Amino acid sequence: MEVLDVIVIGYGPAGAVAANLLGRAGLRAAVFETTTSVYHLPRAAHFDAEIMRVFQAIGLAEAVTPATTRVRGMHFITANGEKLFGVDAPEALTEHGWAAGYLFYQPDLERALRAGVERFPQVAVHLGHEVVDLTQHADRVEVAVRDLASGAVRRVAVRWVLGCDGARSIARKTSGIELEDLEFDQPWLVVDTMLTRPVDLPSVVHQVCDPARPSTFIPSVGRHRRWEFMLLPGEDAEAMQRPERIFELMAPWVGHDDVEVIRSAVYSFHALIARQWRDRRVLLLGDAAHQMPPFLGQGMCAGIRDAANIVWKIAMVLSGRAGEALLDTYQQERAPHVRGVIELAVSLGRIIQTTDPAVAAARDCSFREPGSAPLTDAVRLPGLAEGCLWGGKPAGEVLPQVRVRTQDGSVAMLDDVLGDGFVVVGRDALEGLPFVEVGPRGVVDLDGALEGWIARHGTAVVRPDRYVFGVVRDGLGEALRLKLSAP
Repeated sequence: MEVLDVIVIGYGPAGAVAANLLGRAGLRAAVFETTTSVYHLPRAAHFDAEIMRVFQAIGLAEAVTPATTRVRGMHFITANGEKLFGVDAPEALTEHGWAAGYLFYQPDLERALRAGVERFPQVAVHLGHEVVDLTQHADRVEVAVRDLASGAVRRVAVRWVLGCDGARSIARKTSGIELEDLEFDQPWLVVDTMLTRPVDLPSVVHQVCDPARPSTFIPSVGRHRRWEFMLLPGEDAEAMQRPERIFELMAPWVGHDDVEVIRSAVYSFHALIARQWRDRRVLLLGDAAHQMPPFLGQGMCAGIRDAANIVWKIAMVLSGRAGEALLDTYQQERAPHVRGVIELAVSLGRIIQTTDPAVAAARDCSFREPGSAPLTDAVRLPGLAEGCLWGGKPAGEVLPQVRVRTQDGSVAMLDDVLGDGFVVVGRDALEGLPFVEVGPRGVVDLDGALEGWIARHGTAVVRPDRYVFGVVRDGLGEALRLKLSAP
């Protein structure tokens, strides 16, 4: 029986990004997905600069851009429209070389990601196929897959399995992995619409902190607009989705002639994280590993970060350049980051979901005090604190991406000249690793941020996911060798 390198279960955004990364790494992979096409309605709505940098890494930034628009900000407002606090997105590009955030239309984004996978003949995509069982052995996993059209079940052997299969993950269930409940569970009605004519609506996300009905407005891209309404105690999910009720809730914003409702659904927003992200040869990504309230728009982002973190590690293990212990750094690095984002999203959710008028009045008063807001100009997500790193900061931070002029005179974004593996960036070469010199004899920083970073920190050894492993000094080369060679 042929043994594949990797199987991806699930073909949502995280699975599609993982498949693209596997294809770029030259690995033999298969994707199994129960549905037969891209889901035709939107679900996720936001991704940030780091995720666009991942799309750049898989060669799809240009392809996904038409499905997006830049985020202008997110404001937390009272029932009468008074701004309590918020984030206003800067016009300048971030350290990732992209705008701070993007709103997008998910069906178009997924189509672009799936089209990208078609570039790689060694990545086979099987739609309409359900993984029904996983059996682990010392050197492989046997995956039982059912063809949903014929009912036939076949077994596929693989070295590693990536469970990108959502909240009801078969990968997680067969591994017996439990979820830690971070104690947030609240049903919300989500309404997606298309504008039928121009309407004067906010250009920034509004989180409406109205104790009578907490709600959210998302401007989105093109004609797409989304509203979310918290269900109050005793309200029936089915009744809340009736057209007359939906338009009653949207009445402060739009009328019947302004929008067409394309989807409504009641979701329970959860805060959960898997206690274990790896069970031998099975690894969990995205909603299979964690679920979070949407108040920061980081749910899909977290799954794509998972893919960007684990795929290069699997590639190094399969090629013999690293020991399997490298895969244990996946949870070490990603779980604290995810937990921090979930905790911030939960804290914001609890602010928004206050329904006691007296408590809400006290809240509003407190936020009017200078310096009291939990968000100001930007949301700074945490870096990596442990894992495949060496030394203190800047290890675990991302290397700034700037525009550079190469030796042939062309202008490119930095990541596009760094290659796909570990690389040394700065002034000093390190034996055994590719070297990108920054300066007159190498690439020229056209923006200044990278030159400033090197002046402060020194030459960096950069990982394939653009996080800094460490800065060049005595012992770094040996530290990298030891990190990668652990059994």
